[in-house]
Amino acid sequence: MQSPMVLDGLENNLATLFQPVEPSPVFVESLAARLRTPKPVQLERAGKAPLLLIMVSSGLIIGVLIYSILRLLRLWVQKR
Repeated sequence: MQSPMVLDGLENNLATLFQPVEPSPVFVESLAARLRTPKPVQLERAGKAPLLLIMVSSGLIIGVLIYSILRLLRLWVQKR
């Protein structure tokens, strides 16, 4: 563990290198007011059920169309 003199020297060096920040009292007061009374949280509904239904139904329709087209092509090739 370091001695208190070394830490005091380090603190003095840091104090000379960096200027302390003094925030505006207006800013500090407005921040304190916002932290004391936070805004109410409103949850949004996901609304993904209609999108999921559209995706599943379109996939089924496309699958049936591809199956029908391939079956018609196979029947057409067999007749030749």
